[in-house]
Amino acid sequence: MQENMDRMLGFVLKHYRQGAFDDVKKTESKNVRRFPVWKYAAAVTAAAAAVILFVFLLRPGPSVSEYLAANSPIQVELPDGSSVTLSPGARISYSDSKAGRDVEMEGTALFKVARDESRPFRVDAGESAVEVLGTVFQVKQSDGDVFVDVLEGKVLFSGSEDGVVLTPGMESVLQKGAASPEIIDNPFPNPIAWVTGVFKYESTPLKTVLGELSDYFGKEFTASSDAGGRSLTGSFSTEDPESIAEAISAALEIRVTVK
Repeated sequence: MQENMDRMLGFVLKHYRQGAFDDVKKTESKNVRRFPVWKYAAAVTAAAAAVILFVFLLRPGPSVSEYLAANSPIQVELPDGSSVTLSPGARISYSDSKAGRDVEMEGTALFKVARDESRPFRVDAGESAVEVLGTVFQVKQSDGDVFVDVLEGKVLFSGSEDGVVLTPGMESVLQKGAASPEIIDNPFPNPIAWVTGVFKYESTPLKTVLGELSDYFGKEFTASSDAGGRSLTGSFSTEDPESIAEAISAALEIRVTVK
């Protein structure tokens, strides 16, 4: 560009004659078409508006991240600093914006949410919604029902209508087709055993223990008729179901079977 300007300046100096541009000054009012200032200003304003609109349309939307656990649990770190542990086959989609943090999910997931009071953390699990600022909780989908267990903090769990506020140790379920969730009176003691690998019981009714184990392993744990109203105190890791049944049988001097 500088080379072209130098060339043009050289041409003008070479052919310049004093008074050569006097005629131009005299005829300016006749031959030069003036452009009204107000029209120029309007054109500039319109151009600026077009640029602003163009930039607005090209502005990127919320970032989206997707995660899937195949055959074993995985733990992922979200862009906001939260962490999620996904059970086998679980899937989540995470989007982050100034308005908030949103997750769509399928399966079972344990959330440890980084606190951010200016941006709520919301989980959409089918017909249900969970909203928190920062806490630890689990969302589980099972046969169309959605279960929420809270380990730390507070959680607002809702369906299409009114929701419930859950605190540590509470569990709630939104049954398929229901408008509002219900609080479960006797929740299982170890809702995240699939993450920790450990079952812990403290004077827990045997009926509750066997129900939790049946739900976890997908097999039916039953006790002999002499079990009565016994309870169990102790802990064991998630070994094979038969070994656990034998351990309970020995501790309580009853017979526990697995089918």
